[in-house]
Amino acid sequence: MSEKPQDIGLDSKSPAERDQIDLNHEISGEPTGRIQRFLSENSHDIYGESEKKKSERQYRSMLQMLLAEDAQYAALYSQVTKNLDKAYQAVDQALIDINKRLEDSGRKLQILRENAAELPDGTKVFSSENGSIYSEDGKRLDDEEAQKIEFSDSAPSWEEYKAEKEVYDTATRQQVEVETYQRDVLDHARERLNDENEPPSMDELGEIERDILAKKPEILTKYFYEENLLEADTPQDLTVAQGISETPALNTPPINMHFDKARLDLPNLEALPQITKDQTIAPVI
Repeated sequence: MSEKPQDIGLDSKSPAERDQIDLNHEISGEPTGRIQRFLSENSHDIYGESEKKKSERQYRSMLQMLLAEDAQYAALYSQVTKNLDKAYQAVDQALIDINKRLEDSGRKLQILRENAAELPDGTKVFSSENGSIYSEDGKRLDDEEAQKIEFSDSAPSWEEYKAEKEVYDTATRQQVEVETYQRDVLDHARERLNDENEPPSMDELGEIERDILAKKPEILTKYFYEENLLEADTPQDLTVAQGISETPALNTPPINMHFDKARLDLPNLEALPQITKDQTIAPVI
């Protein structure tokens, strides 16, 4: 059995002597702060347990060992995890808003259909501003069919119904896009980040981070700004992985992002007071 290694005067020793001391530490089971560099995966102790397995057992998993021993990996892993949490929050809020829009639009469409005229088979029909008659699925009726239909004073126009139907269809499409993004991108990312035995590499962490931003549907842009996943003054293609690896991003002004931010910050024009012809605008002095 080897003697217990001594650390006194370690800095004054040669590299070979320091390596031998570290090796003695590892053989005797003492911590060295470095991961099994000297013993191969096939090296076994008297109980038949490999040194690699002993190291993994010390940290309970490969992920814990990486987080404890590799500061660069730990920093990137932490930031990607935070971004993933923010993306989930953005998705949750977006789905709440989309579902509310679907409920409101669905009620309006139901009222419009209830007040609409209909064909003998029950198909709802609407009259357009130019006099044409359309069924609810957008089919234009011929003149002979149209002449047989009577419209009440409360009957909605084709333009009114079509506009509300577009609101509902858009919300339905956005709901599918967001749910697909959550399943294919976020849930997959969470599964990889939680893999204790085969954790993602540095390169894969960078891919996960890029996918969170690059694969989001357009409807989530507003919510990503609110969660500080997007910043108006920071290019979207500058990822944490690039920052850690000191890879320079393209020095291009984020013009599209500024346009997106300005568009998202526009006030509700319908809520603004309307100026009539009788009102006078005071001159600017």
